[in-house]
Amino acid sequence: MHAKGHNWIDRLIEAQRPGFSLDRAFYNDADVFERDRDRVVRNHWILAGHASQLENVGDYRLFDVAGESVILVRGRDGTVHAHYNVCRHRGSRVLQSACGNAPAMTCRYHGWTYAHDGSLSAAKHMPPDFDREMYGLKPCHVRLLEGLIFVCLAGDDAPDFDEVTQKLTPFLQLHGVADARVARQQTFPVDANWKLVLENYLECYHCKVAHREYCRVEIKADRIGDASPAALARYDARDRDWRARAERLGTMIADAGTTLPLDDRLSRTQIGAAYRAPLRESHVSATEDGRPAAPLMGRFPDYDGGETALAAGAFTYMLAYNDHAVFFTFVPHDAGHSDIICTWLVRREAKEVEDYDLARLTWLWTVTTEQDKAIIEANAAGVSSPSYEPGPASQLEQDVVAFREWYLASIGPPTRPIRSTELNGGRYFTA
Repeated sequence: MHAKGHNWIDRLIEAQRPGFSLDRAFYNDADVFERDRDRVVRNHWILAGHASQLENVGDYRLFDVAGESVILVRGRDGTVHAHYNVCRHRGSRVLQSACGNAPAMTCRYHGWTYAHDGSLSAAKHMPPDFDREMYGLKPCHVRLLEGLIFVCLAGDDAPDFDEVTQKLTPFLQLHGVADARVARQQTFPVDANWKLVLENYLECYHCKVAHREYCRVEIKADRIGDASPAALARYDARDRDWRARAERLGTMIADAGTTLPLDDRLSRTQIGAAYRAPLRESHVSATEDGRPAAPLMGRFPDYDGGETALAAGAFTYMLAYNDHAVFFTFVPHDAGHSDIICTWLVRREAKEVEDYDLARLTWLWTVTTEQDKAIIEANAAGVSSPSYEPGPASQLEQDVVAFREWYLASIGPPTRPIRSTELNGGRYFTA
């Protein structure tokens, strides 16, 4: 490891070679993770849930990220509130169950009780001059977008939410995300740094090797994993046919492209992108047999055989089909531990068994995420070896290369530019 001293992380940032993986310290050093938390994680809006999970007054869920526990709760006014799960008396966790319903939020330690809006409503045996209004739960920034609940751990000034989401709304409306409900949510703990988790998601160089099931569904795996003229011709022909059908059905939306402003220290940490693409000819949904998994969602009058890919910040992604949507939240915890939270949405009125089979609905992204977990953890084990040294990126890893440059600029000195390389130019991260 590197001898540590003043600004050693800044010096290490400048030593990184464009187009190569990062030095080992970026993947397993606790001090680097602290900077990641301060300069990246806290400056992002992160998907924490869906409104359907908080339908009734008092319904709550806990969302844990980077050492913080956030309470999401439906208030009596119908609003979703977000508070840090830290009692203002002596710092105990106020709520300890992952989810539930609480008429009021009472700390089990000394009984301090908080209303859904975070105000302190009861604190016994305090002195006469005690001012309860000064000791409400600390609020966490929260915003809703088409039923999606986003939180931000920033201090007084959170980044502009609309900057991330304004181009994404038409895609979410197409899929009826606001009128959906959660069919299943599963957390996959990963013994790896969050950057290894994200780098894996951003490339399909590994898909042909590791994801046989995924490649049976996704024709883009051929285009990404096979650059031969024949493969490109097959994809282009399928893309033309699919686009024509989508345009006839009125389900085609112009790509949102990428948003990565570089003129401001805070805004440069926000990413938003979305596009639509075809599945294989044999598939109208992301199921093992290619048949529909659930009733049509949103504005789809019929199955067009496509999918929508979306990024709302660096930690939140969506893959949505005509009949269901899957959201991926990549959650950093510490230098060596992360979560992948997969959330499957279906039409609000859809009933399990009667309208969909949960195993069929969740098949693809359960098996693929389990495979990814194994891949990422093997990657983390190798990176931790003293024999590890950064290796060069392939021509199929444009987004990974661009992400690394974006990341280094985000945690580096304010004057550090995002360096461009011949491999930059992926959909989500563009330098």
